[in-house]
Amino acid sequence: MASPLEQQPHTNKLLVGRFLTDVFGARNADAVADYVAPDLVQHGADVPDGAQAFADLLRRDLDRGPAADHGAADASGPLDPVFVIGENDLVCICHYMPQPDPDSPGRTFDYYAFTTYRIRDGRIAERWPSHNKIAPPQLPAPGTPTRATTVSSSPSTDIEANKRLVVDFYRCVFDAQNPDAVKDFVSEDYLQHVSHYPPGRAGLEEFVRSRFPDGPVPAPAEPLVPPALIVAEGDIVVVAGLLPQAEPDGSGALYPYYVYDAYRVRGQQLVEHWSGITKSAPPMPPGPPAAAGT
Repeated sequence: MASPLEQQPHTNKLLVGRFLTDVFGARNADAVADYVAPDLVQHGADVPDGAQAFADLLRRDLDRGPAADHGAADASGPLDPVFVIGENDLVCICHYMPQPDPDSPGRTFDYYAFTTYRIRDGRIAERWPSHNKIAPPQLPAPGTPTRATTVSSSPSTDIEANKRLVVDFYRCVFDAQNPDAVKDFVSEDYLQHVSHYPPGRAGLEEFVRSRFPDGPVPAPAEPLVPPALIVAEGDIVVVAGLLPQAEPDGSGALYPYYVYDAYRVRGQQLVEHWSGITKSAPPMPPGPPAAAGT
């Protein structure tokens, strides 16, 4: 029989699923009180703290229709997720939401929206959405494939090793600006799930090479942008970096933007990738490293 600690992620995932169904699926902001802690902490942009304020915002958004989004809609509503993973008190959910392609009218590009929740005492206590204020996501058309995938696990799965692999990948490849290091972390048949990034390991190597023509540089001992969130279950690792972005009003102020990526790990190699970066408004590079959010 599973211990209470082992059961916690499963119970938390069920809670988040019911929250999304009863609030967004049923378009019922009053149900927020059934799932959300009164002192809810929101880490995204333009979303108020507290269950009551969150419910009030959702009520206005739901009245305005399904396209309304202030980072409150969890990019989901009644959509089926690509995957849901849980680790300890955190739950991360990913949805496939193809968006209008700014370069090809009438076509869409691949976009994956993420939200992470912290569960405390059976309530949602914190929330981190991947909300981009420059290009808030639109809900996809009915019938859009969900691209659901399986989260696989085995007794030998070492999620801490998987998380270290992902962090070291960023440190040794992107922070070190080193395309030759890609092969140390990524499988040859690497599956890229977003069409606006090049496919395969060779495509990733060329992407790094073109992005950092003056590299490589020495790899730092620690990531230049420490993960604000990193959640793993089975063979899936989700990582989010806090990259504050300029407010669209030109004021010079910054808003908190969480950039998500998800990877499947197999045999200590990254074999699949889902990106939370929107083609319509890719984030500007970070300034000084932001503090971790967990």
